[in-house]
Amino acid sequence: MRAAARLAKVSGSALADVDLTLAQYRVLVFLDAGPRPASHVARLLDVAPSTVTSVVDGLCNRGLVHRGEDAKDRRRVVLSLTDHGCEMVTRGDQVVADRLGRLLERLPAADAETALRGLESLNAAMEDYLTETFGTPHT
Repeated sequence: MRAAARLAKVSGSALADVDLTLAQYRVLVFLDAGPRPASHVARLLDVAPSTVTSVVDGLCNRGLVHRGEDAKDRRRVVLSLTDHGCEMVTRGDQVVADRLGRLLERLPAADAETALRGLESLNAAMEDYLTETFGTPHT
């Protein structure tokens, strides 16, 4: 399981190239599926809602995330990506994929393909988990 920690470190390093932290990227990727209540973002990051405020404030100040009201409950804050936020998700994805690609180049081709398929399977499982845990995004 050290590989997961090392992958997080590699991803964090790559994201610094586009001026994002791993926590910011996680929020952007989560919101890429669609608008979500701020409380869901806090649960995703496993922090108190007050703690996530600083991460979200930074993203809002950079024009990457928009804060809005929930149409059904105006007390609830809903977060969504701006167009610039969508662009940053793409840039973040690219730098992480590039860094991962350099790691995979160190493996024999068959092992690299197996590792990549394993990561894709894990990603699909995580997407299922997020849907089960948080439901579908607000639309």
